Amino acid sequence: MTTAVVRETEAEAVAFIVGCAVGLEIGTASSDYIQMYAGNAALLAESLEVVQRTSAVILAAITVEETFSQEAPTEFSQEAAEPTTEPAPDHKRARRSRTQTAITEAA
Repeated sequence: MTTAVVRETEAEAVAFIVGCAVGLEIGTASSDYIQMYAGNAALLAESLEVVQRTSAVILAAITVEETFSQEAPTEFSQEAAEPTTEPAPDHKRARRSRTQTAITEAA
């Protein structure tokens, strides 16, 4: 079982790595937070594998999401603006036709 100090230190280290990777300006917030929880360099060294593995998983997920969102057409893309090959059904005309058919058959 891990302690709160280990969990908070690892979580903040992961947040620092991911934040830097996506371009956030972290400043001293992460180191200040780790020190607030009595984390230190020795604890970070012990947790390095967990921090690296967790950061890699998160960054891979972000990369996959970015790749997917760049490949998918958006509502403003040219692909989405092009008309489909089949015209949309005219529901009013279809209802009128059924109504007219019913009247004709009844007569």
